[in-house]
Amino acid sequence: MQKTWIGLLLLPMFFWQLANAQKGCVIRMQGEVRSTAGTPLTDVVIRLDSDRATTTDRLGHFVFNKMCAGSYQVAASHLGYHGKELSLSLSKDTTLVFELLPDAIHLQDVEIIGQQQGSLSSSVHRLSAQELQESRGKTLAESLTAISGVSTIGMGNSIVKPVINGLHSNRILIMNNGIRQEGQQWGVEHAPEIDPFLADRLEVVKGAQGVRYGADALGGVVLVLPKTIDTSKPFSGELDLHGRSNGRGGVVNGAFEGGIDKIPQLGWRLQASAKKLGDYETPHYVVGNTGVEELNYSAALDYKRDKNSFALFYSHFGTTLGIFTGAHIGTVADIEARIQNGRPFETYDFTYKIGAPRQKVSHDLAKATWKYKFNADRSLDVQYAYQRNHRREYDVRRVESDDLPMADMVLSTQSLDVVLKEGNSSIGIQSLAQINNNTPGTGTTPIIPNFDSYSLGLFAIHQFHIGRLHAEAGGRYDFKYLDVAGYRYRRDAVNEDGSIQQYLLTATRRFHNASGTVGVLYHFSPQWSLKSNIGLAWRAPSANELYSDGVHHGSATYELGDQNLRSEKGLKWMSSLIRSSSRMQFTADVYAQLLYDYIYAQPNPDSVRQTIRGTFPLFVYQQHDALFYGVDLRFSYQLWKDFQYDINASLLRARNLSQHTYLPYIPADRLQHGISWKMFGQDQQHSYLKVAHRFVAKQSRYEPNSDYASPPPAYHLIDLVAAKQFQLNEAHQLNLLLSVDNVFNTEYKDYMDRLRYFTHQMGRNINLKISYHF
Repeated sequence: MQKTWIGLLLLPMFFWQLANAQKGCVIRMQGEVRSTAGTPLTDVVIRLDSDRATTTDRLGHFVFNKMCAGSYQVAASHLGYHGKELSLSLSKDTTLVFELLPDAIHLQDVEIIGQQQGSLSSSVHRLSAQELQESRGKTLAESLTAISGVSTIGMGNSIVKPVINGLHSNRILIMNNGIRQEGQQWGVEHAPEIDPFLADRLEVVKGAQGVRYGADALGGVVLVLPKTIDTSKPFSGELDLHGRSNGRGGVVNGAFEGGIDKIPQLGWRLQASAKKLGDYETPHYVVGNTGVEELNYSAALDYKRDKNSFALFYSHFGTTLGIFTGAHIGTVADIEARIQNGRPFETYDFTYKIGAPRQKVSHDLAKATWKYKFNADRSLDVQYAYQRNHRREYDVRRVESDDLPMADMVLSTQSLDVVLKEGNSSIGIQSLAQINNNTPGTGTTPIIPNFDSYSLGLFAIHQFHIGRLHAEAGGRYDFKYLDVAGYRYRRDAVNEDGSIQQYLLTATRRFHNASGTVGVLYHFSPQWSLKSNIGLAWRAPSANELYSDGVHHGSATYELGDQNLRSEKGLKWMSSLIRSSSRMQFTADVYAQLLYDYIYAQPNPDSVRQTIRGTFPLFVYQQHDALFYGVDLRFSYQLWKDFQYDINASLLRARNLSQHTYLPYIPADRLQHGISWKMFGQDQQHSYLKVAHRFVAKQSRYEPNSDYASPPPAYHLIDLVAAKQFQLNEAHQLNLLLSVDNVFNTEYKDYMDRLRYFTHQMGRNINLKISYHF
């Protein structure tokens, strides 16, 4: 394995040496493409006669090497802009500059078609530069809540995962640098193992995206996209230092990148971040054992030569997370008393120590990609990735050491994707192989068994463009094979010592299904556009939904699966009305999704499970048809020259159609809005003052007596942000940001928090963020 990696690392050097062995044509033609406003344009197609083409990088730069003297036709084209063409007589190294005039009628298409992010008719939302700056240092899920229709579910303030239009976990795909993130994402308290500092762009694609991204994309897709490596400088980068009052800790991050003069097509990047936080505090008490320790790092190499592009990427994510001690309870009477009290009986002192119960998770990802451009309209992408997710969950033990995990799971995933793109069409094949092993010696029965899983998918997508109307259609077929083996409890028989007998469970399941999508995008005018998309997606039940029968130590719950569960199938329609002008941005997403055989964990307040480890709330997996529908609004308006008002609102309804009841754990209606003052004028977009208000309503649409505690009351929170950007010189920049979350230290609970039975959410939190770019 080591020799293989050494060989991959040396591969770009081999191609460079091979290219330099060719003598003759040595002229270099480079250039820059920008808009008439001076903004560098990324992914502009530069055609050289008819047989050579390239695209611009993040800075708008392009280059052609080893050219011969002679006459050429050079053309620059980019969706959303008028193209340009010129004749050139080449006799020496030459630098060109293209300035493209915006073509307003297509500006709404640029983000999707120009960057080939996927469906042109789906609702795509990206964090703005200001939102991305404010979210630095937060978890991935917390960062995404700035997008309407996105909320969180989890345990307390340390362990959260994204929710899109009411769906989460295995119904949301997270694409980490083009790779499906594959961990133990089935758990509500299993946060995505991704360092947000890797991302230059964070995007959410709403709607059923099963055709392009595969099974499990029922609710949508989260895209974590790193920036293109800047090879124009030998060394550049950024340093980030973030401190926060609640938790009395912070985050440090460093990223460095550059090019090599002797190998101009080779780019490199190194990045690392670390986080340390102690117990978080509500307005009136410390929540014991809720600290966080994190260490992450990554490396990347990019190499381009003529029609070939190679990329290597590796990242490591490692975290230790404390779980509130008061959620692990000894008796039935104790759990009832704590839920009734709504806050801990104990008083905790602040500490950085993370004891049991806790999680220790590491995730390693390595990928290699090769892209070959036959010409400007046809390319072949090949991508291989390996992931290793190691999850250990610790609980308080009565006899053994607390350093011995109660659950020790290693999930290994290999994937291979091959996609051929030609013009407006794409066809591809995607394969995935997974092996989950429970490490023996924990002294407990694993909540999920060992399993092997194999998947294969074939898809095709075509886009049509007729004037102001754009349309697309796609189809896909997936097959999945699951083979499990593990010990389960036999509840109708006990051993002589009173313990429950176990038996060896072995089973195989096969799942297959077709997916499809049809959508349109129509421009009424340069300002008004309409998108409408209907998609069919599906997912097979996960191993925990089928076979769990035991204490989930990470969430302090007892989970019981159902071996007879069928695949979920979802049909989602979404339409988006978009208004874009110099002063106003408006998007309204209206959607409805019918989920056949929807799988969910229903809390059972009539029963708890007592084990040798304590007493735990019981959650039982069920399956019924369900309907989700709602609306997401996003509105931004420039009130005066330097004042801007922004508002996001989300309303969601969900029903169990089989039983004519409400579904549990559905986000309540929410609103967040704020006013920003660019105190130094529009030329300093990152220098501003902002006051924001967050409102979350009480979830009134739930079934009485169906949960251990009724949904908490509505709450209002006020946040403040002050940011200032200092341009030290042409290449060096310093950003300062001071923010206060929950200014008035409001005590509240959130319905989507599994710890709401026992404790409140975080109180006031003061953040200081310093970022230095060079």
